[in-house]
Amino acid sequence: MNNTDITLSWVLKEQTEEAHKALEAVLVRKIKSLKTKEEYEHLLHKIYGFHNPMEQWFDKYLDNDIVPSYSKRRRSDLILKDLANLGNDNDLIPLTNDLPHIDSLAKALGAFYVLEGSTNGGTIVANMFINYARMTPETTSFFYAYGDDRSLWKSFKDQIDTYTAESDFSDEMVAAANETFEKFRAWMLK
Repeated sequence: MNNTDITLSWVLKEQTEEAHKALEAVLVRKIKSLKTKEEYEHLLHKIYGFHNPMEQWFDKYLDNDIVPSYSKRRRSDLILKDLANLGNDNDLIPLTNDLPHIDSLAKALGAFYVLEGSTNGGTIVANMFINYARMTPETTSFFYAYGDDRSLWKSFKDQIDTYTAESDFSDEMVAAANETFEKFRAWMLK
């Protein structure tokens, strides 16, 4: 690939691979170890505790013009729906305050890349919960948010590829994505 073919989405994927794999290892281990409804609820609490505060930060920098269908991509409410369908009252969900530092559009997009990218494996995770942990589609809507539809992921990548891959903007995005992977991993280990 020559320099004119390099896209920002490719740079993000390449330069965050290590942090991505570290988070994925923690999440896969937690998912595979789930045996009870209460353990599943605890996992949903942990994910909500990171996603919800991140969405509050994203709202300061992102909208439907900057990220196509942005309002549809906010998924923390789906976690509350899943918890309610499990019979959980959602009163005491701990939220982390150890979040990536987001103070620019580039950093918001970099952090958003991490949370939005998680939808790619969501259907696999939802099916694991349904098949092995006896959950139902009504309790896995967060993971099955887009189903098998990859168009939202593609439209997000197309949007970030409108920015130049070799720039300070790109560097900020990559740094924020790596920090988001790392902070999310640390939160999931607590």
